[in-house]
Amino acid sequence: MFFIILLITALSCNDVGKSEKLNQSQSEDINDKSLTINFNFKTNKTDVFKIMMNNIQVDELQKKNVHIFENVVPSSSQDEIIGKFDAGDISRSIHIHLGNKERKEVEIVSIHLSYGENQINIATPEDLDKYFVFNKFIEKDPTSKKLKTIKINGQHNPVFSLKLNLINFLTK
Repeated sequence: MFFIILLITALSCNDVGKSEKLNQSQSEDINDKSLTINFNFKTNKTDVFKIMMNNIQVDELQKKNVHIFENVVPSSSQDEIIGKFDAGDISRSIHIHLGNKERKEVEIVSIHLSYGENQINIATPEDLDKYFVFNKFIEKDPTSKKLKTIKINGQHNPVFSLKLNLINFLTK
């Protein structure tokens, strides 16, 4: 009788261990996804561009911001910033900052985003309008991918942000 009870206890402990391992591997698959943003552009001024993800939920009480800085210089060929965020880091507040040292022109060649298996390449002026919001410090040419940054009342803070439809597409 003692051996039967011992055998049943041992077998039930194995099933619990297997179930915990299965749940752990499923949550690791979800957290293995990471966001990568490849921003290809041309600019006519030296500055510091940033790719920013703000309000990333760490736990119930904490949030964090991740900013990727890149020094850019004027060139006739295209430049690239690759922003790679940690696995599991995703928020609804993702921005590209075009530097605030001085006014400049920026031509977007393409922006490629990937999160897990989901990928999208933004390469047309229509795509820019569909997937991004430009703040008041950016004048966008509606027929091209050229942006001009402007100062308003002595301030210069050119930023464009991912729209929720793009974030939802990437995270589905």
